[in-house]
Amino acid sequence: MAFTVQDLDDLLLLLEKHPEWKERLRQALLTEELLRLPQAVRDLIVAVEKLTAEIQRLHDWHERANAQMAEMLQFQRQVNERLAEIAEWQRQVNEQLNQFLQWQQRVNERLAEIAEWQRQTNEEMRQILERLSEMIRWQQEMVKWQERTVEWQQRADRDFAKLKGSDREWYYRLRAAAVFGIFVLNGRDPTNEVMRKLHEAVKAGVITRSDLKAVRDADCLWLGEYEGKPVLLVVEASYTVTHEDLVRAVHRAEIARKIGYCAVPVVGGAEISDEIWEQGRLLNAIVMKDGETDFDFAEQILAQAVQQTSP
Repeated sequence: MAFTVQDLDDLLLLLEKHPEWKERLRQALLTEELLRLPQAVRDLIVAVEKLTAEIQRLHDWHERANAQMAEMLQFQRQVNERLAEIAEWQRQVNEQLNQFLQWQQRVNERLAEIAEWQRQTNEEMRQILERLSEMIRWQQEMVKWQERTVEWQQRADRDFAKLKGSDREWYYRLRAAAVFGIFVLNGRDPTNEVMRKLHEAVKAGVITRSDLKAVRDADCLWLGEYEGKPVLLVVEASYTVTHEDLVRAVHRAEIARKIGYCAVPVVGGAEISDEIWEQGRLLNAIVMKDGETDFDFAEQILAQAVQQTSP
C-alpha cells in the first residue's frame, strides 16, 4: 500500500500530539548503511529535524542519498580494482626485487671470483715480470758472452788466417829450391844482398824508405837464373790468395826493378779462385797453387822479364 500525502498529514498530526514519537521515527527511518555515511547522516539528521516542516525535502534527500550510495559503490568497485592492480604490481615488484637480489648475489659472487682472479693474475704477472727481468739480465749476459765469443772468434779467425798464411809462407821459404827450381836454376836466398841494395837506393834517392819496407816485408825472395840471366822472384804467400796479394807482389817486384833486379811477382797459396788466375795473367804475375802453376805462362813471363832487362 503506497504512502500518500493524506497519510503524511495524519502522521504530522500524530507527531504534534505525541512529540516523543519523533525519536522513534528517526530510528526507524535511518538505516545502518546510511549511518555509515557522515554527510548522509548529517543530512538525514537535518531532514529529520525539519521533517515536520519539509517532508518534500526528505524525499529529495532520499533520492540524493541513493545516488550517492550508487556512486560510492561504483567508487568502491574502482577502489577494489585499483587495489587489485596495486596488489598485482606489488607482486611483480616483489618478484622483480627477488630476481634483483638473486642477480646481485650472483654479481657479488662473480665480483669475488674476479677479485680472486685479479689477485692470481697480479701474482702471476709479478712472477712473469721477475722472470722477464731475469731473462733480460740473462739476455744481456748472453749478448756480452756472444760479443766476447764473436771477438774471440774474430781473433781466432785472424790468428788462424795468420797461421795458415805463415804455413804457406814457410812452405815456399823452406821448399823454395824445389818449388822455384822448375823456373830458375842455382837459386838462393838473396835477402842480405837485396837489403843492402835497398838501403843504397834509399840513400841515392832512387826509392823511398816505404819502398824499402815494402820489399823487406815480402814473404819470400828467391834469386836464380833463367836462360843464364839472373831473375829475382818476389813472392807473396797466403792460404787463400786475394787480389791484394797480387797487387803487393806486383808493386814489390816493381820496386826491385828500380834497384836493378829482373824481378817477377809470384803469388802462391792453397786456395786460388778462377778470378785470381785471370788477374795474374793480366798483371803478368806467376800464380801457384801448392807449388803447381801454368808452366807455359810462367816461362812466358820469365822470358819477357829477361828480355826487357837485357842490355
